[in-house]
Amino acid sequence: MLKVTFKEVKDIQAFVDMASKLNGKVYIKSGEYTMNAKSLLGVMAIVEQNPNDIVIETESEEDTQTMFTFLMEGRHLKD
Repeated sequence: MLKVTFKEVKDIQAFVDMASKLNGKVYIKSGEYTMNAKSLLGVMAIVEQNPNDIVIETESEEDTQTMFTFLMEGRHLKD
C-alpha cells in the first residue's frame, strides 16, 4: 500500500501510463472508493473526490516495487 498525491493532470496521466505497463492489477483507493488505476477517468475521479487520501495497491511485490520507484522519482509519495 502506497500513499500518494498528484498535483497536476500531467502527473495523473504519467501515473496511468505507468500503471498500464504493469502485468497485474493496480488499484487506486480513497475512502470507500476503489478504481482501476489503469483508467484515466477512474484515477481522475478518485483524485477529484479526495486528493489528500489516496492509496495505491498492486497484486504483486514486483509491481509494487516498480510503482514505488516511479512514484519516488516523481515525488508523489506521501509520508
